[in-house]
Amino acid sequence: MTTTTAVTVDFDLEEARRAYTPKAELPEVESNFEYDRDRFLRHSSTRDINPDPVALASFLTSAYHSLEKGLAMEVPRAGFGVRKIPSILAAVRELEATGNASVATRGARGSVRSYVRFHDERGLAMPAHLEEELRAFAAESGDEPLPGGAVTLTREKIKEATDFDYDRFIKTRYSVRHFTGEGVTPSDVRTVVGQALKSPRVCNRESRRVYAAYEPELRNNLLSYHHGNSGFGHRLGAVLVIAVDIREFDMIGERNQPWIDGGLFAMSLVYGFHAAGLGTCVLNWSEDREHDQVLRNAFHIPDNEVVITLIGVGHLPEQFDVAASPAPAIDDVLSVISPR
Repeated sequence: MTTTTAVTVDFDLEEARRAYTPKAELPEVESNFEYDRDRFLRHSSTRDINPDPVALASFLTSAYHSLEKGLAMEVPRAGFGVRKIPSILAAVRELEATGNASVATRGARGSVRSYVRFHDERGLAMPAHLEEELRAFAAESGDEPLPGGAVTLTREKIKEATDFDYDRFIKTRYSVRHFTGEGVTPSDVRTVVGQALKSPRVCNRESRRVYAAYEPELRNNLLSYHHGNSGFGHRLGAVLVIAVDIREFDMIGERNQPWIDGGLFAMSLVYGFHAAGLGTCVLNWSEDREHDQVLRNAFHIPDNEVVITLIGVGHLPEQFDVAASPAPAIDDVLSVISPR
């Protein structure tokens, strides 16, 4: 038989909860939403076209990704993507003419070349009114290696690449607060960032940004703007700021997409460092507008970017404790969707 002991002290749980997470009055709530809204409208192409070359490159990436998706379909149809092709060609021309060639222009060129080759190899007709221009555009790059288009995978390749105990890998990933104090090298970070670039993002657009602090004085300065790293922050080997560039978005339905793409990227970074034998602690940036502005004023974080989170990275000691953090039952999370 289970017995319970009555609480004998006069304890106000509601007041304790209020003190733990102070409540905001409506004007403060509205001003913080306006802060995020105004930044999104100022830098995205939601209300009007942002003339910045980064915004044009984002538009180009989204457009040529339509060709990539068509090339990767199980049964592609002839002439797919016809509505996007004029915009792709024009955007590449403008970006290259203004000195803004990038992975976006190279990816677009690679995709167009693959598009032409795809039709030729299968004896399919390209859109007649665009064929001459498409062939001329594709020929300009000759045999130069270019990204974009489609690549072939096999089930066997994936099986070989995933031949490890993923369940064990996942279950040994914890937020760590014990570190040796040894520095994490820029090379270590570059490797993991390169791996994390494979994480999904909307329409293949590259909006993710990482700011790294390696030197102890700079790390500690950066951490002084974050609440929640006391007791272990000084032992970290590097601190990363994860941000997302709003110029990459162009419609109101994407108003929350920076946090989605940035969150996926941050999780990929965490798993990458775990695979490299380094510990991480995600340092959330759930701050109000005033504190967010203080961080921006202290460091070179552009107004066109939103800060998603900070990540502390460090070398692990031989043995250490972590928070158990029990997970809920699967059925508490997983259910079959049903119509109303």
